[in-house]
Amino acid sequence: MQRTIAIFCILFLLHLGAAAQYLEPQPGDYYKRSFMWEKKPQELYTVRENDVYWGRLVWRIIDVREKENQYFYFPQSPEGIRGRKNLAYVLWDAINASEIELFEDDEMKIPLDCQRVIDRATRSDTVQMEVYDDYGEADYTTVFVPHQFTSDDIYQYALKEAVYLDRSRSGMQIRALGLAPMEDRYKVIDGETEYMGTVTLFWIPMQSRQVRALFARKETYYRENLMQLPTWEYVFNSFLYSSFITRVDNVYNRSIHEYLTGEDALLEAEMIEEEIMNISFDMWEY
Repeated sequence: MQRTIAIFCILFLLHLGAAAQYLEPQPGDYYKRSFMWEKKPQELYTVRENDVYWGRLVWRIIDVREKENQYFYFPQSPEGIRGRKNLAYVLWDAINASEIELFEDDEMKIPLDCQRVIDRATRSDTVQMEVYDDYGEADYTTVFVPHQFTSDDIYQYALKEAVYLDRSRSGMQIRALGLAPMEDRYKVIDGETEYMGTVTLFWIPMQSRQVRALFARKETYYRENLMQLPTWEYVFNSFLYSSFITRVDNVYNRSIHEYLTGEDALLEAEMIEEEIMNISFDMWEY
């Protein structure tokens, strides 16, 4: 009996030692930090078809220029601050390491090769330069200017969600399905920089274990308190961001901006948000 207890205690201590691994203090640190790369993502619970009696697909925009969302955009340097990077660089590092799957569309049906995304982001720009020969005559030559990926012009993220009522959990549930960085594009015309539009770079499947594992081990700069910084997984699970609705599934398969603009579009988005909340509240009346 004593031998069994002793073996159990040894195994328990070994388990604690394996679970609680720490990084020795580096120059400038004052405490041991846990290995963030060993943190596991939260398991997704199984949704049974018979338990879902109402649901909608919702598309949102997270605008990083809003004060509540600024930690999506900062820090702007690719190296980050003490290893903490903005969301664009977190995704960019994962793409370079081929750690996550990418898709062209929000239905996750058209795969996108990571190398193709890298080539798009680092392609060289062509610039016409005026040069003069020894006789002072002007000529034009094409110069290729190498381009590096930067998060400076990524001001928005598109988020696709499933909103549904689940009998087994007695309430409204929200599950993120896809996330896409959106980049503003500019072009120099006659010496002036003109805005050309906003493009969606790619979609990542938020339910993928690879994506959830990535977000579980990457901290954000959500607060100034370095001891209480959440991971990106916690940010999306706890909805620590501001967003607005741009589309819900509908028979016309169109977004709000396709039939309303300006203030009317904002009012329509708020009305849809309120309708969804009312459905959640009304379920308790019966």
